[in-house]
Amino acid sequence: MQKESIEHIYNPIPEDLFIRYSDKLEGQSFYHTHNGYELYFLVDGIVNYYIDQQCYRLDTKTIIAMRPGEYHRVEMLDNKIYKRFVINISSRYLEMHSTSHTNLKDCFNKRFNNKPPIVVLDNETAEELLTLYNSLLNIKKSVDYGQDVATSSYVLLLLVKINLLFYNSKDSKAMPNVMPVLVNETMSYIDAHLLETITLEELSDKLFYNGTYISRKFKAATGLSIQQYILRKRIYLAQNYLDEGKSVTESCMLSGFSDYSNFSKMFKKCIGISPKQYQQKVLNSSQPYMV
Repeated sequence: MQKESIEHIYNPIPEDLFIRYSDKLEGQSFYHTHNGYELYFLVDGIVNYYIDQQCYRLDTKTIIAMRPGEYHRVEMLDNKIYKRFVINISSRYLEMHSTSHTNLKDCFNKRFNNKPPIVVLDNETAEELLTLYNSLLNIKKSVDYGQDVATSSYVLLLLVKINLLFYNSKDSKAMPNVMPVLVNETMSYIDAHLLETITLEELSDKLFYNGTYISRKFKAATGLSIQQYILRKRIYLAQNYLDEGKSVTESCMLSGFSDYSNFSKMFKKCIGISPKQYQQKVLNSSQPYMV
């Protein structure tokens, strides 16, 4: 498989709470993930939302709850209308404010009946949440006395309401997965053979399509070439091993890299720091970094 340049995609969320609103598509247009949980609220617009091997056609008034490590991207289907709120929340923050009775991670981690982490809101609920989101965004920007306490109060209220929405929707009809079958099969094959050398010729033999066609369809869905996707999956695997305390050399080998020099170079290109620097940051922090 032909080698190609890899963009620097390291995009950590540096705060326990990162809140933003936008009326246009911003950020990374290709498959990526973060170092925290993410709540995505599509206020207005029509999009294809990709999560790992699934793709869902979303309309106005939809909420998605994603875990760290889930690759995702947004594809706008109407370039004129797109409004959304995004909140990134650290694992530390959620654990700090959860109780034995109320686990605030449930909306992210519990996938009821294997359904996607998506809730479609009715108009009344959407307006209620929109008011909360706007108030939260305004308070977060403030420097007045009590800003931090007020911010947490709004975030916790929002999280409780969203968790209840997921619990109450667990018996609703499942949303269809519109990910192209060929792309899904390609991802499944890559995941099953991630530590091996994978070529377009091999994919062509296994999936019964021309290699160039497979590559073109894959990039159209993910925003990444197959080579870039494999690299990111291996780097993510190496991060997990480094998080566990395995040595840099062992993490390299366990993640499918046969050459340490190439591993170190590609890791720094994707993450922005060397594997050793990454592990030192993880050891000095309770919040792991993710691609």
